[in-house]
Amino acid sequence: MAGRRALTWTVGPDGELAVLLVPERYAAPPGAWPSVKPPFDGEVVVHGRHGEWRVPLTGVEGSPDHLALLPGHRILLAEARADQDGEEWLPNGVVHGADGTPGRELLLGDDIGVLVSDRDGRIWMAYGDEGIYGDHPMAVPGLRAVDGTGRSVWSPRDRPQDRLPGYPLEGLAGATEGRYAWLAWYPSPSGSYLTRIDPVDGSSTTVPCPVRQPAGFAVRGREGVFLSGGGELTRHLLVGKEWKRTGTQKLRLPGPVEPGRAHGRDGVLWFRCGNGWYRVEA
Repeated sequence: MAGRRALTWTVGPDGELAVLLVPERYAAPPGAWPSVKPPFDGEVVVHGRHGEWRVPLTGVEGSPDHLALLPGHRILLAEARADQDGEEWLPNGVVHGADGTPGRELLLGDDIGVLVSDRDGRIWMAYGDEGIYGDHPMAVPGLRAVDGTGRSVWSPRDRPQDRLPGYPLEGLAGATEGRYAWLAWYPSPSGSYLTRIDPVDGSSTTVPCPVRQPAGFAVRGREGVFLSGGGELTRHLLVGKEWKRTGTQKLRLPGPVEPGRAHGRDGVLWFRCGNGWYRVEA
């Protein structure tokens, strides 16, 4: 209504809703890719428990698919795909300061399907098949975390004793719970998994995901809530290494839920549908 479009959005580690708004004159038609015509001006609006703050952006290059909040009111804008200059991979992420000034550029890998930050500024990612089976070394393991400087701090290859039950083919969704990070992924379309990582020691545990392809999920202790792209909400209890279903609800939504764009934060699942944002507690 104000002549701006919500290009991408996220929820910060403390439950802050952040939306990247761009004037319509920069936005491509709905469904087109890329979704914005660079360079563009815009604004990240963040609404949290302690009020609202805004980060102005000017002359942004690229077309950001992902937005993440980092400590110090910094923001990360990242493109899902990475370009090459000859054999050299080019950065596809930029960290902006609280005043919007672009700073460090990051190499984040190619075909990023899921991106979520934690309280300490680590960036957790799950990749798509074109990245995993491509040439970008960061995407090959399927799952990865980097710090705010772009240095790799975790991948499933770091601890052979925590070997995944299959080789990732596609990242599905991400969440954080306290100090833990959760990533949903599948090795084949027939089944999927949830991996919980403890960044303190790098250990991880993986259990079957109770929803084959969740659009998003949130975990609090042994309780979890999972959302399908069709709007079915299911609740589960983790018993041993198996999620037992405790309830099902069909939500009345104004449209489909966009896969990979729902965020779980400390037991609260956030997702966007139609012209609104929704939150559901586990």
